[in-house]
Amino acid sequence: MSLLNKFETAAEYLFTNMFKKTSSSIQPVEVAGKLLKAMLRNKQVSISHVYVPNIYRVQLNKEDYKIMENFGETFLLELAQHLYTEAGKQGYTFLTLPLVELYANQKIGRGEIEIETEYNDSIEVNWEKQAIEEMIVQDELERTTIMPNDRRLTNAIINENSRKSAGGLEIIKGNEEGRIYCLEQDIVTVGRQGDCDVEIKDEEMSRKHFRLYQESSRWFIQDLGSTNGTYVNKLKVDKYMLHPGDKIRAGQTVMVFKRK
Repeated sequence: MSLLNKFETAAEYLFTNMFKKTSSSIQPVEVAGKLLKAMLRNKQVSISHVYVPNIYRVQLNKEDYKIMENFGETFLLELAQHLYTEAGKQGYTFLTLPLVELYANQKIGRGEIEIETEYNDSIEVNWEKQAIEEMIVQDELERTTIMPNDRRLTNAIINENSRKSAGGLEIIKGNEEGRIYCLEQDIVTVGRQGDCDVEIKDEEMSRKHFRLYQESSRWFIQDLGSTNGTYVNKLKVDKYMLHPGDKIRAGQTVMVFKRK
């Protein structure tokens, strides 16, 4: 059954039963919100990382379960992707890729959501980060109608997407204030060592302080075990998904991330 048909089935179920239920049914976005809260509530801080659970068991009333079940495996994958993305923004670490499971529990009231979390590094998750990237690419292709022989149009779209994903760093405080670096590679190392892609003369920066890298047209920053740490918007991070305007501090140097 296609995803569209599954959504139609779920919608039909809601419509035909809405007048005989005493309480409203939950929405998929509510499940996503509860998962995020469960992730944040159960995080564990170690010496160099902040860990979050990698297993999430969502328990619903039997009637609510029937509705959510109609969305299929794609829905559970999207929930896991949501957790993965949000954890990346905060620099949190999973033991494995996150796994979301759905269960029916008649003891739970209608419209209620209970979530159990677990840390388990021995599980094998049946989806990969590459699957997320393929979903993003497929979504972009579905939005664009291209004739098979129209190579010029295809190349134009690819070039436009490449331009949109280009990034830059502008130093706003430090020895090199006012200098702008264009991020023309998918991976850019930043530090005071001469072989870094971006060399910054700051004695309080490590030789290789952090790196910037691109995944699915998104830019991430990752600390490379620096002595004084890497900060984004005053928050010390290990890994973080960057947004235009984010301020990065390394040593005594402060820079702003930009998108072209």
